Amino acid sequence: MRTNKYGVRGLKGVQLKRGFIYFWIPPLSLQKAGLFKCKTLGADFSVAVARARDWNSKLAEHRGAVNLKKPPLSKINPMTVAYLFRTFEASPRFARYAPRTRQDYSCFYREVETTLTQDGRVFGHATLSEVTRQQGYFIYERYILAHGNDSANKAMSACQAAFKYATLTIGELINPFSLLEKYNPPPRRQRWTDQQLDDFIRKAEAMGYPSIGRCALMCMELMQRPGDILSIKWGAFEPREKLWHIRQSKRGALVRIPETTRLRVGLNMARRIAKQQTGGNIGDLLVCPTVTGKRWHRHNFTTAVRRVARAAKLPDDLQIRDLRRTAATEGASAGATPAELMAVGGWVNQTSIRPYLVQTLEQAAAFQAKRDAYRRRQMGAGPIF
Repeated sequence: MRTNKYGVRGLKGVQLKRGFIYFWIPPLSLQKAGLFKCKTLGADFSVAVARARDWNSKLAEHRGAVNLKKPPLSKINPMTVAYLFRTFEASPRFARYAPRTRQDYSCFYREVETTLTQDGRVFGHATLSEVTRQQGYFIYERYILAHGNDSANKAMSACQAAFKYATLTIGELINPFSLLEKYNPPPRRQRWTDQQLDDFIRKAEAMGYPSIGRCALMCMELMQRPGDILSIKWGAFEPREKLWHIRQSKRGALVRIPETTRLRVGLNMARRIAKQQTGGNIGDLLVCPTVTGKRWHRHNFTTAVRRVARAAKLPDDLQIRDLRRTAATEGASAGATPAELMAVGGWVNQTSIRPYLVQTLEQAAAFQAKRDAYRRRQMGAGPIF
């Protein structure tokens, strides 16, 4: 947590109907893990400061107990966990992952292999044959305490992939990380309304962030992730067929997506401005750059997005990444087939699109309309003998 304007970490003042109230806000990862919750500190500033500092002391004690100083790995011996991680990272199987996945997995491995097990040993020094399900679950719980449920689940998936590689290359080994009973939070169901998206785009332009509003529009109309949209250049557009060529960073899939009418109207002005500034050659320019023309840094982008969203009075649990889900759900409600969704979203199997085939009011209305139409046809056909 960063020190705020009050000089106390986690302390936040909010103007409510009943008056100005202070709160203590712990890190989001610890909130998701159920370890710390937001606390109401009252309306008195001095009391709120004292209580916030007390909670910060408890948080520091927790972190001190969890984040013990880890000993560095000594010599890495064959058939150990650390040896497996490095062997897997150098394998052709690991090379098939997307660059972002490889980077994340390597970070997870460096964290996991230096974790102390129940007997005080470094996990990376353990031999593969002695790693048990209980040890895997112990590592999982330690990771939850330190980083939260989401990061812990991703780290265990990385370990599961490495040990699966060991079962394929070494044999006669169990995969302890495939037997864990992990806590999987419910899937996100947040969806943007058209009004919320319009409000966000207008507010972004008013606050001097037109590229952020443009990114949101493209996430919705092209059904892509914000990170991929931020990397798109004007040269990725094919004017003759009015297609956008997008290379997705997560799995490396290349998708070719036609423009919607809404997107074409929204980008015409930005395209004209970019051509005026460069004399017409805009192929190498980012569509959604910063004011300096460079690509947005992830932290700066998320901070600016949250600032715009709050100024537009959007709920805090609504994130820009939810626009991809919103677009997919809208397409499913409109009657798009699984193959059509996969063609735009870049998914390779139908199990990936199941979260978007959710029950919506639009689908229910379409179902009832089809029933009424069917009944009218049956009545017009007359009796059947």
